[in-house]
Amino acid sequence: MDSVQQAAIDLLGKADLITPMALRVAATLKLVDHLEAGVTDLPGLARVTRCHERPLGKVLDHLVSLGVVERAGERYRVSALGAPLSSRCDHLGVRPMLDVEHLIGKAELAMVDLLHTVRTGAAAYEERGVTLWEDLNAAGGGAPGMDAFRRTAALFDAEAIAEQFDWSQVRDVVDVGGNSGAVAISLLQAHPHLTATVFDLPCFGPAAREAIERARLADRCEVTSGSFFDGLPPGRDVYLLSAILADWSDEDAVRILRQCRRAAGPTGVVLLAEVHLRADHPDPVHRTAAALRIEASMGHPDRTPADLAELAARAGLRVTWEGRHTPVRSLLALRAETEHR
Repeated sequence: MDSVQQAAIDLLGKADLITPMALRVAATLKLVDHLEAGVTDLPGLARVTRCHERPLGKVLDHLVSLGVVERAGERYRVSALGAPLSSRCDHLGVRPMLDVEHLIGKAELAMVDLLHTVRTGAAAYEERGVTLWEDLNAAGGGAPGMDAFRRTAALFDAEAIAEQFDWSQVRDVVDVGGNSGAVAISLLQAHPHLTATVFDLPCFGPAAREAIERARLADRCEVTSGSFFDGLPPGRDVYLLSAILADWSDEDAVRILRQCRRAAGPTGVVLLAEVHLRADHPDPVHRTAAALRIEASMGHPDRTPADLAELAARAGLRVTWEGRHTPVRSLLALRAETEHR
C-alpha cells in the first residue's frame, strides 16, 4: 500500500460517522441504564427500547468492537469505557451531549451542518429552518435537558454585572432574554433596593418563576413573556442584555438594541454584558475543534467592545460607561442618542 492509499484510509477514519452515531444511539436509548437494570439480551433490549431487533443488534456489535459494551454468549454487559453513558453519570455531561433527544445533544448534533455556518456565518442549528430559541419555545419548556440548559444562564463571569456597574441609583431593571432568572436573582440578592423583570420566551417562564419563588424574591421580581424583537416593557431604568447578542447576526443584534433603546427612552440605560468566547487549549486539535464548536453554536461568539459599540451606534445608542472586561465578558452601558430617530 502506497502513502496516498494509506492517507485515504486515515482520512476516511477521521471522517467516520458510524461510530459517533452508534454512540449517540446508545446514549439516546439509555442502553447502559437498561444493561445495569438487568436487561442484558438483545430481545429484551429491543423490547424495552421499542426498537427493531436486527439493527439494534448491529449497533451493539459495533459497541462491542469499540469496547463500550462487552459480550458473553447472548448477554451484554457494560465495560469500564461505557460506564459514563449511564444516567447515573449525567453530571459528567457525556450522555446528555450524545443524546440526540436532549437539548444539549441536539445542539451538538447540529455540527453536521457546519457548512451552513461557514457559508453564512450563522449558527449551524439554523440550517434546520428554525433557531435554537424557536425550537425551545415550540417545545414549551418540556424538552429533555431544559433544566440543564437553563442552568447555563449565569456562567461566564456573570458576577461582574452585579459587582462592576453602579446600581445605587437604579430602581428597576429588565433582564432581557433572562432565561431562568439566574442573573436577575443574583442582582436582587446583591442589591436589596432593586426590583426586576425577567423577560423571555414563554418556555422559560415557569422555571424562572419557580427559581424566583425559591429565592423568596417574588415581591421584587416579575416574569413577563414575549419576544425581544416585538417590544419590551417600557420606562424602566436599566435594560440588561446578558450573553444575548452572541447568538444573533449583526442585523438582528441591531434590532434587539433598537427595541431596548425604544423601551429605555431618553433616560434609561441599556447595559450590555456580552460574552466573547475563544477556545483555549494547549493541544491544537482540541483548541481548533472547540473554536469550531463555539462558532457553529453561537454565530458571533467573539465580538469585541469596539464591535459592540458599532452595533450600538447603528441602533441609535452611544457608550457612556465601560467596565473592566474579563477574559470572557465585556460590559458597556449605553444611552440613546438624542438626535436619533
